[in-house]
Amino acid sequence: MKTHFSTVLFLLSFLLAGAQSQILIKNVDVWDGTSNKLNKNVSVLIENNLIAAVGKNLAEPKGAKLIDGGGKTLIPGLSDAHVHLSATMSDKETRNEAHWMYTSIRTAKAAENFLMLGFTTVRDLGGPVFGVKRAVDEGLTPGPRIYPSGAYISQTSGHGDFRSANEPSVLLSGGQMHTSDAALGWSFVVDGVPEVLKAARENLRKGATQLKVMAGGGISSDFDPIHSVQFTVEELEAAVQAAADWDTYVAVHIYESKGAIRSLNAGVKCLDHGHLINEETIKLIKEKDAWLVPQAFWNDTPASFWVPGSDKIPDALSKKIKPVLEGTDNVFKLAKKYNINVGFGSDAYGDLGYEAYALTEFTSRAKWYSPLEILKQATSENARLFSLSGKLNPYTEGKIGVIEVGAYADLLIYDANPLEDITIVAHPEKNLKLIMKDGKIYKNEL
Repeated sequence: MKTHFSTVLFLLSFLLAGAQSQILIKNVDVWDGTSNKLNKNVSVLIENNLIAAVGKNLAEPKGAKLIDGGGKTLIPGLSDAHVHLSATMSDKETRNEAHWMYTSIRTAKAAENFLMLGFTTVRDLGGPVFGVKRAVDEGLTPGPRIYPSGAYISQTSGHGDFRSANEPSVLLSGGQMHTSDAALGWSFVVDGVPEVLKAARENLRKGATQLKVMAGGGISSDFDPIHSVQFTVEELEAAVQAAADWDTYVAVHIYESKGAIRSLNAGVKCLDHGHLINEETIKLIKEKDAWLVPQAFWNDTPASFWVPGSDKIPDALSKKIKPVLEGTDNVFKLAKKYNINVGFGSDAYGDLGYEAYALTEFTSRAKWYSPLEILKQATSENARLFSLSGKLNPYTEGKIGVIEVGAYADLLIYDANPLEDITIVAHPEKNLKLIMKDGKIYKNEL
């Protein structure tokens, strides 16, 4: 009886092993995310959610789903290192009018939109996305892998202080400010080391994979000039220490050099934007092996991107936008000159549908980088950036941003070769024929 039972268990385990989901993609030209050219006429075998084999003339496993790529180009899924999935409405609507569940549904729709553009991984740099991340990971709703930051960490009067002019100031006795913003996970407005530590730890408690701190003035905030430096050295060091204690890092919003240098010296690992930083700052980024995630497409957008439904930017807003846009060329030139770590992040948010602006970042960067360099930034280079989350990285079963054995099966097939023409990526409705994320097919026009 014991021998018979063991035999049954062996047969059952064998059958279960053979029943795993397999997909064979054949006849494709593969770019693996790191090489400088395509590998022609290759096959890729996917088992469940991982890549099991890459090579020429792979045997077709019995029962596997077969996809003929027809000689088209297969690349890793794209990633965006700077998104705000939950920011699909104005601050006024979000804070005062929209029910939290309605906001959540719009967030899920934004996530789906990014996936259908070819983005299989995103780093969300502020906003309440923990629930949507869980829903995506559980397969309840389509979307990319999400590295969440949680609520913005901002000082009073900083880039994450969303109060209108008539809302009350912080109660010096320690009373709560921004009850709805803090409670719903939009922003923690804090001052002093103890409050910064509490905000950082609260985000980590909820599942943040990295922290987002506002270290300087912003365009979309009303009361902080672009040149303003936000948070003291001690406050920034507190955030960095809280993150490091959980084996992760801090990314900061910053445009100018003074705040950037302060942040880097405090241990910050990633500067997002940075359009006004100087050569000294770029050298410091290089020295500390930190990252810069700038945006290029802002220079190529209409006024309606900044002010929905308008063909003119108001003077007050224009005064903030203009110097940032004027600094774009300089920061990209310096970044390339010193060969620093550059991530691909669009910061494309707004009404639903604005996600498509993320694709214009590819064509806008072509002023300074080759298609190959841009695609590396949006795949394997971003993967290096995301890996700074260390032991908090939620996606460690396989690699992302590459096509190799053991990597996640996050794959795209284009009708033509984007390594030769980056505009191919910018028009997925025409050129993107297959989207696979985690071994599941979300689009197949082959």
